[in-house]
Amino acid sequence: MSAPSLRPEAVIKEVLKTKSGIVAAILLLLIISLVIAVPIYAPYDVVKTWNDPEAWLSNPKNAAPIWVERLIGKRLPRNIFLGDENFSRRGFNVTYKDFTIKKIILRARFEYPYDDFPSHIRVEVLAKTNSSLRVSAEFIRPDGAAVQLFDETISREMPRLLMGTEGERFHRVAEAFYLDVTGRRPESVVPEAILMASKESLIRGEPEVLKGRYALRLEVTSFNLSDDVEVELQLYGRVYGLAGTDSKGRDLLIGILWGAPVALAFSLTAAVVSTLIQTLFGILSGYLGGRVDEVIQRFTEFMMIIPMLPIMILISFVYRISIWTLLVIVIVFSLVGSTTKVVRSMVPQIKEESYILAAISYGASPWRIMFLHIFPRVLPYTFSILALSVPGYVFLEAALSYLGLGDPVLPTWGRILGDAYTSGAAYYGYWWWILIPAGCIMMTALAFALLGYAFDKVVNPRLREM
Repeated sequence: MSAPSLRPEAVIKEVLKTKSGIVAAILLLLIISLVIAVPIYAPYDVVKTWNDPEAWLSNPKNAAPIWVERLIGKRLPRNIFLGDENFSRRGFNVTYKDFTIKKIILRARFEYPYDDFPSHIRVEVLAKTNSSLRVSAEFIRPDGAAVQLFDETISREMPRLLMGTEGERFHRVAEAFYLDVTGRRPESVVPEAILMASKESLIRGEPEVLKGRYALRLEVTSFNLSDDVEVELQLYGRVYGLAGTDSKGRDLLIGILWGAPVALAFSLTAAVVSTLIQTLFGILSGYLGGRVDEVIQRFTEFMMIIPMLPIMILISFVYRISIWTLLVIVIVFSLVGSTTKVVRSMVPQIKEESYILAAISYGASPWRIMFLHIFPRVLPYTFSILALSVPGYVFLEAALSYLGLGDPVLPTWGRILGDAYTSGAAYYGYWWWILIPAGCIMMTALAFALLGYAFDKVVNPRLREM
């Protein structure tokens, strides 16, 4: 029995009437919305900084997505940044008999209404001096307690003073404050939890956030009247953006958004080009027959047994090629395949149709018959093959990127998963770093798998009867 004649536009309309086609269309719209959001949220100049660690220093590391608050019912801390412009400044000179001292008092206040401690605190002072000056800093809590962070001399040779809670100096300050409040040494020192906890909770041994207005006060002393300082205070949050951050503080939403066009461009291009070429080879094999058929079929069988993934891994490891060069290589290895055999089995039936025989009797050339008469007939049947081949290419690109063999510049879903594995995200519980990109890969694969099933159900007479 000959394959029924189906027009492409009629097939698409029928697909959108099926349940699997509707679900696939919804999923594809979600993926396309990610692509549309790329130039708005993550233009290419932002992506160029993806591999620059210094570009993400102001972001919290390993921060969860901001919507996690809804799940756990707590208000988690965001980033709080106080630049030099946020500090009030009062300067005066003190004149003695033989010299004059310049003093500058800087003060900045901020509200802390959150239910958890910040992940990290950083204080940075940049001295503008030709010799040296002395800077002391106090961290003033809502209960009035003032904790001296440092009292240091900054010279022209080393004008920057940086103090963070991961450093030994902050640990000593927090340990001294804990000892002063409780009369005992802490078992473990978490500076931000000690400095921003209520005294009662520290005494109980169960630190709880002390909410309210905090302040940072600095006093600068210099013998040079032209000396000055710039100050920054940053409290790093525990939540950031819609997708969180990784161990380098990179906004994962940028990688998620850029992964969508890369995955679609790679997989769709590979699927469309390879399916089209395989369809043409199948038509040639089925219509011409003879030696041409034999050569194409043996070559197809040979190419189908070649393991593509190990070859792609070897090529990517040796040459460190871009994703687009990799795409060309994938297409070369997919010139013939299962589509060639499927189409070849359909062509002998189609070429016995009366309108094909009539075209031959009127002197139509074999090429005209193949391209103008046979190709439109088999095209609807290749739609399902095309859609079902897309997930394979999505997983291929993700697998290579996961292994660190993908594009060295562009962030992709597979590369994000590879970084998560390297950084031990599963061990430390950074689930958003794994589940969000993995979910995007699965959503893309599921969308095209359902679309392929819907096409197959429309064009396959047996499935249409089910």
